[in-house]
Amino acid sequence: MEKDDFDIDDQFRTGENTLEAKQFFKSLEAIREFVENSKLREYDPPYVYLLTINVNKVKFNKTPHTDMPLDGYEAITIHEDNLPIFNNCVNFVNTEIL
Repeated sequence: MEKDDFDIDDQFRTGENTLEAKQFFKSLEAIREFVENSKLREYDPPYVYLLTINVNKVKFNKTPHTDMPLDGYEAITIHEDNLPIFNNCVNFVNTEIL
């Protein structure tokens, strides 16, 4: 659903079927390990896409966010009110089929 929301608006947002904040793993290694563990645990529905986000670091450092672990990995949380600011930091998003 997150990918569909991003594809529709070309930005991260919250909506009827999404959370009130967005959480992002800080490293590619963390997300790959998380996805592999989800396969072993047979998550339903399974993860189908991996979105890798490249941000402008100067702008991002000025964006309100919270460093908060996500499933045991380093992650950040961007609350709904700050998503427009975050979206202005995004340089590009790469979509990978898992």
